[in-house]
Amino acid sequence: MGSTSPLDGTASPARRAAPRVLVVSDSAALGHDSRAHRVARAAAAAGYDVTLVGRADDSPPPVLPGVTVRRVDVPGTLAGYRAARPRPGLRWPLAYRSAEVHHHRTARLAVRARMLRTREAELSVRYRPLSRQAVARAIHVAARLGHVLRGTWTRLRAAQYEAAVRRRLTPDGALDDVVTAFVGLTARRRAWRRLDPSLLDLEAAYGPVLDACRPHLIHARGRRSLGVAVRAAVRAEAAGRTVKVVWDATDCSALTPAAGRRAAAARESDERAHAEQADAVVTACAAYGDHLAARLQSARPPLVVLNAPVYADAPAHASAPEARGRSAGAAARASAGAGVSAAPRATAGAGVTAAATTAAGVTAAAGATASARAITSARPVTPARGSAPVRNVASARAEAMVAPVAAPPVTARGGVRAACGLGPDVPLLVHSGGVAPERGLLTAVEALPKLYDLHAAFVVPDPGDERVRLLADRAGALGVAARLHVLPYTTPEEVPAFLASADIGVVPVHHLPHHEVTLATRYLEYAHARLPVVVSDVRAMAAATLATGNGEVFRAADTADFVRAVGAVLTNLPRYRRAYERSGVLRQWCWQTQAGPLLALYAGLLDEAGHRA
Repeated sequence: MGSTSPLDGTASPARRAAPRVLVVSDSAALGHDSRAHRVARAAAAAGYDVTLVGRADDSPPPVLPGVTVRRVDVPGTLAGYRAARPRPGLRWPLAYRSAEVHHHRTARLAVRARMLRTREAELSVRYRPLSRQAVARAIHVAARLGHVLRGTWTRLRAAQYEAAVRRRLTPDGALDDVVTAFVGLTARRRAWRRLDPSLLDLEAAYGPVLDACRPHLIHARGRRSLGVAVRAAVRAEAAGRTVKVVWDATDCSALTPAAGRRAAAARESDERAHAEQADAVVTACAAYGDHLAARLQSARPPLVVLNAPVYADAPAHASAPEARGRSAGAAARASAGAGVSAAPRATAGAGVTAAATTAAGVTAAAGATASARAITSARPVTPARGSAPVRNVASARAEAMVAPVAAPPVTARGGVRAACGLGPDVPLLVHSGGVAPERGLLTAVEALPKLYDLHAAFVVPDPGDERVRLLADRAGALGVAARLHVLPYTTPEEVPAFLASADIGVVPVHHLPHHEVTLATRYLEYAHARLPVVVSDVRAMAAATLATGNGEVFRAADTADFVRAVGAVLTNLPRYRRAYERSGVLRQWCWQTQAGPLLALYAGLLDEAGHRA
């Protein structure tokens, strides 16, 4: 095995006999799947032969040292069939029977309208004798009348087609519920095949790739990847090979009810069919791990591994904001409109009790405790004679604690402050992540008029998203469009260094079950950027913030309280930054600490299967 730390971002060349590990991701943007990247890099640096498999998209493939990246095109043929060929039934008897016919008829109608306008112009500019002009006009009027009638008929059929498509995409009617219940009762564990055909599209695309790679262990990122991994393991077993499957159940949004009955039934059927066949379960949240343990009734509890960044040296501008030339007057001006005092305070209505704060093993101890439980059954790998040994948990942690790795270089754009074109004395808050309404970004936008010279940067996966445009429109209506900056994602390993030049990281999420129980990845990225945080009063992150002292808590969706919290942090930035080093929490919330138990789990599973390095 290579002698480098499994978490420093570099990997030694894998030996020929190294076990093959596949990390399978169904993320829509493989280049931004930080969890998959960290898992793959750690396994490669530990000496495994690692392949990362994910969806193909328009972005360039990620470059990970020691990792082979394979991107697979998933056409979505089966899932798209429902929308492409809806069943009109009795409610929409005139609907077009396919997307092709719908597009053809509506396009032909649009072209016909343009041709008639051209003919109208021609009749008005070209000279003809009166008799010929009258005949041409009469023919044109008849053609226009025919176009109106045909247009009315086409639009009627198109409207019924679009209504049928909407129903197929969101099957939440009474008849749909009856069909869903019937499929669930008759097909039971196989109901997902009818209820969510997109899972079959994944099997068609990923299955041959997994078989060709002949892995010894498959790390399935998310529920949707689990079935593909389990079926590949079954086929391998029939061929005389043993493949271990690790289910990385990091999507805590499964705690939130599905959008409809059909989606909920498909999710339950898929999980019931495949979860029990996983050899081990990994999650990023202790509460969700307990939920899974209760549902699966597994003898081995899920291993908790936070999706935390690598612990690196603090960027100079993160540890010493004064070096940027930031004056106390700028902070005071930013908070002047908030009407807050300089002394920060905890939110009275946060709903985080002292017991919750103490129980904020969600913060520092939950990952380590659950990890220790899950690792007790994992036996260390016995290395081959003359080869370098695989690190066990204790040695991996010991190495990780010796010294942090060097801070990664920031992209050519520089940090987030440079990307926004802002000077060092301009207060800046940042949010990194998606822009779904439940993320609470509207709260941050509506607070800008009350924080007079504060700028906000939203680092989003797709700056062209319609929801981003709605936020920008709202900022324009409030007269603060010039202070809202929208930036695209950077690579996962560069995120903390990229964000570090901001002043505050915000997590203004609303109260949803999965928000309550987990430390969001962006929260951990803010911490490693040494940014003070302003978070809503969701349980886990509020408890972590109050226990660590690295920021302020506000009432979710309360703009006035958000303004108070931001103003309080801006008046004493160094105090909140020092909380990270004072508490030492970053050494627990880091990939060096979190990945050790995961590698030991790999070693134990591979040893059970007889795949020794």
